[in-house]
Amino acid sequence: MIIAITALKGGVGKTTTAVHLAAYLQQKDQTLLIDADRNRSALIWAREEKLPFYVASQAGSTALIRKYPHIVVDTRAMPELDEFRDLAEGSDLLIIPTTPNHLDLDATLKAADQLAPSRLTTKFC
Repeated sequence: MIIAITALKGGVGKTTTAVHLAAYLQQKDQTLLIDADRNRSALIWAREEKLPFYVASQAGSTALIRKYPHIVVDTRAMPELDEFRDLAEGSDLLIIPTTPNHLDLDATLKAADQLAPSRLTTKFC
């Protein structure tokens, strides 16, 4: 299963969501977290703490993907529209974290609107 974590706005907890989701999935089976964000926050986190799953850069993940039943991708913030749709279509699940302030919620609703033409099923929770 490939789960992508993305957002149209920075500072909404994307990396934190990815790391905690990967930790949960690791309890079920082997999990790979791919850090595709420019900040490399997940890789830094993995260097500072012993995480129960493997973290790889986007460039270093190609050879590893087939070895892991669970893959969590911490994407870059604010992807271009085409990249955003590719993420949605290429993932089994796309998670868009948000915070309860109006700017973050507005960005999340815009993200959902951008997915509407692709006929993907969207759910809010």
